[in-house]
Amino acid sequence: MEITPQKICEDFRSNRLDKHSAIKQLISLIQNSDDEEIREESIYSFQKIGAINEDLSLFEILENLLISDLNEKVRIAAAKLIKNNFFYKAIKPMKWAIQHESDCECCIIIIETLVKINNVESKSILNDEIKKIKKEKYLDKSKRIDNKKFKRSIKKLLKERKYESFSHDELAQIIINYKIMSTLTKKFYSVYFELENALVVKLDLADVEYEVRGWKADFKNNITDLSEITGLKNLKNLSYIDLSNNLIRNIKELSDVENLTHLLISNNKITDIKNIDYIIQMQNLIYLDIRGNEFTAKVNNHDFENLKDKIRNFYY
Repeated sequence: MEITPQKICEDFRSNRLDKHSAIKQLISLIQNSDDEEIREESIYSFQKIGAINEDLSLFEILENLLISDLNEKVRIAAAKLIKNNFFYKAIKPMKWAIQHESDCECCIIIIETLVKINNVESKSILNDEIKKIKKEKYLDKSKRIDNKKFKRSIKKLLKERKYESFSHDELAQIIINYKIMSTLTKKFYSVYFELENALVVKLDLADVEYEVRGWKADFKNNITDLSEITGLKNLKNLSYIDLSNNLIRNIKELSDVENLTHLLISNNKITDIKNIDYIIQMQNLIYLDIRGNEFTAKVNNHDFENLKDKIRNFYY
């Protein structure tokens, strides 16, 4: 039978495999498998079998994966385990990784780890990242999209406060917001955003409603799933989002955006009535536009009984 992370965990739980042997088999899969999903799952399996405190070499293995593996999902898995279990000795790899990591999700975990480390050196690293953002000319050099919004917003902040007055988390949130917007700008054709205190408060990923002789597909975001919007749940100050004229079918992930007051999702492909429940969970909404979606035929005012006093503009 083929050895898989699931099989190793099952054998360990059934006492057919001791912990030391299970750890060795997982390490072997990570180092030798050509299947990236198996390698990723093997990393998470260390946690499942309680290997974290049993093997002293595990941190070094995870550290090496974080700084040198070519697969971003493997690096993300390694970063998560380091953050959750080895943050107290992770300053060196995190300092290296934040300067070289290209994947946005992995960068976010690295930044969160530096916050968790919470010492003078980790704050210095975060300060250095802010200084880099101030010097960066472009959000996306290939499209010639400038970085003026972040530079101006940070400059304004620093007129009001000194670097020393910012907490680890405040610095981290600015860097995370910058990383996300840089990624989205590279990923999508049409991106508009507004900042307050160098944090994203408004995000417009709506597709324009025009067609130019067969070029329509080239000039559309064509978002089908919210998971395509990298880092959405990490935009903690986001209050306004416009996703109109895309191909979105499900808005569950938007219920995690706690400060959302304006939601525009007209002319998408939302059919499932379950999406009403996700909207009801958005307790801060004051503006809602869900026109042009199939599920609106099943909507009635009673569905939004708890929100109707708050929502000032409701279109369906």
